[in-house]
Amino acid sequence: MIMVEQGRTQKWLGEKVGASNRTISEIINEKREPTLKIALRIAKAIEEPVEKIWWEEEN
Repeated sequence: MIMVEQGRTQKWLGEKVGASNRTISEIINEKREPTLKIALRIAKAIEEPVEKIWWEEEN
């Protein structure tokens, strides 16, 4: 996972993107999809393209 490689925590990410720890946890654990706004903020915070973080696999 990118955040682990960067030494980042869920708390740090939540503070950077303006989302609760619960929201970040649910996104990371794939229990909910982020809104576009939050997805873009996360990508910016961890300095990775959004496509590297989320993608839809084709069957």
